Amino acid sequence: MLRGQLRRRRLRLVLAVFLALVVAWVLACDIVVMHPRTDRPRAVDAILVLGPPDEQGRVDEGLRLAQQGYSHNVVISIANEAQRRAKSACGNPFAQLRIVCFEPDPATTRGEAREIARLAEENHWHSVMVVTSSYHISRARMIVNRCFDGDVTMIEAPGRTSWWRWPYQFVYQSAGYLKAAVLRGC
Repeated sequence: MLRGQLRRRRLRLVLAVFLALVVAWVLACDIVVMHPRTDRPRAVDAILVLGPPDEQGRVDEGLRLAQQGYSHNVVISIANEAQRRAKSACGNPFAQLRIVCFEPDPATTRGEAREIARLAEENHWHSVMVVTSSYHISRARMIVNRCFDGDVTMIEAPGRTSWWRWPYQFVYQSAGYLKAAVLRGC
């Protein structure tokens, strides 16, 4: 009888610890993924639109910021030809804007950050404004800062995430943080 009670107590303790960890993870995701710290737009050397550029109006926001005079350089990450065809910005120059489209290698935020660092060195850029979705801002900030030594401004794309996509983003972004923790450096 004592053995059964001890087993139940251990099970309750394990469940309580598990529940506490889940609650802590959800709260952390609420802060870091759903409500990240964003910056105000400011003049920069280049605007980087993270891929996929079609998602949540990322490329439209990057071009809007450039047309408002925050930068005359716009760098757009495009992972595949379907996205390239979907975005006429790559093939059609805008007045007084330099648009650079590239395929990241690897096709990850790390690949995008490496390319912006390469372009920054090549063009003597010291500041970038990164446009991405809200759920990606905190992790993207961390990765871009690892690769780029200059000033980084993070801007949220205007599109909104449906409530039913948040659980997926919690898991996906958490896995991305774990990967970034393992793969240190740029």
